[in-house]
Amino acid sequence: MISIILSLYNSGRYADKLAARILRVAKSLENKGAEFEIIAVLNNPVGKELKFIAKLKDKSWFKYAVVDRETVFASWNRAVRMARGEVIGFWNADDTRFADAIIDGFNLIKNGADLVYFPFHIVWVLRFGPVAAPVKYRHISPPAYDKQEFTRSMHCGPFFMISKDFYNRVGPFDEQFKISGDFDWCVRAAKLSDKFVLSKKNAGIFNVDGRGLSAGANPRLLAENDIVCKRYGITNKI
Repeated sequence: MISIILSLYNSGRYADKLAARILRVAKSLENKGAEFEIIAVLNNPVGKELKFIAKLKDKSWFKYAVVDRETVFASWNRAVRMARGEVIGFWNADDTRFADAIIDGFNLIKNGADLVYFPFHIVWVLRFGPVAAPVKYRHISPPAYDKQEFTRSMHCGPFFMISKDFYNRVGPFDEQFKISGDFDWCVRAAKLSDKFVLSKKNAGIFNVDGRGLSAGANPRLLAENDIVCKRYGITNKI
C-alpha cells in the first residue's frame, strides 16, 4: 500500500484546489489498481480547511487527524505512525502531484530502493490581489545518486518517497525544525543507504508564490539550513 501524507496549517487559500487535485490523483490511482491512502494532519483547521475535510472524509482512502498547532515535521511523524502503507510519500498543500510518478516510486521501492526521488517542475507565481499568474518556469532534473553529494546537499526534492522500513531505520524527522527537517532527514538517510533511486517520471509541480515556508528569502530557512550544515560538518555551505 502507498500512504501519501499532508500536513496542513493556515492552508485555506489552497484548500479548494488541493481537494480537487487529491480527487484527481485518487481517481487515477484507483484506475491503475493501486492500493493507497491519503492522510491529512490538520493543525487548528478553520474555514475552508473544514470544508476540505467535509469534501474528502467519506472517501474510503482518506484519513485525517485534527491537532493543535505543531511543526510540519511533527505532523509528518504523526501521519507516518498512522500509515498502513509500506511506502510513504509527502504532499505539500500548494503543490501538484502526478499519479504516474507515485506508482513508479512505489514499484521502485518494492524492487529494492530505500528512497526514490524525482524530476519535477517549479512554477513561480506573481500575485495581483486575488489574481495569480505564472511568471517563470523551470524543470528540475536531479543528479544521479552520489553518497558524498547527497550527504551535503538537498537533492531529494519535495516529492521523495521512502519505504516505511527505511524511515524506521533512519528515525523520525527532527520536530524542532519548521522548514529544513526534510533536508536534515535526507542527509541522515544518505549516510545509511546507497539505495537512493532517481525515477524517470515527473513527480509534479512545486509552486512558489512567496508565501510558503520554503520561500527562498525566508531568513528562517537560511538559518535552519545553516543548522543542518553545522550539525553534519558541511562547513563550506554555512
